[in-house]
Amino acid sequence: MYLMLKHIHMTMAALSFIGFFIRGIWMWRQSPWLHKKLVKILPHIIDTLLLISAFALAGVLRYSPGDHPWLMTKIVLLVVYIVLGVIAFRNANPTVRKCSWIAALIVFIYIFSVAISKNPLGFFG
Repeated sequence: MYLMLKHIHMTMAALSFIGFFIRGIWMWRQSPWLHKKLVKILPHIIDTLLLISAFALAGVLRYSPGDHPWLMTKIVLLVVYIVLGVIAFRNANPTVRKCSWIAALIVFIYIFSVAISKNPLGFFG
């Protein structure tokens, strides 16, 4: 069960990142693809599966954010990532949108480094 959940979680994380990156490129280029119905719905499905697999993994491993500081760090950074993502795709100011998108990508990479290293400082620790 653990390996299946881990692979689902990692796959959804990769798909989430790739999708967010591509949508950001489309935003920069003002592509009509950004406004397609599937492009608006699919990220929510992927991110929901990502979160469900995260909760399932934490349950299987009996991990609590209070007992694992790196896990709490991932949760806090996830909230930051979501806020930046919302700003990136819903703010009217193009400069704010682009800066938020870049910041969200950096936060996502930091989340990845925390997940791999199991250290709240990620690769910097």
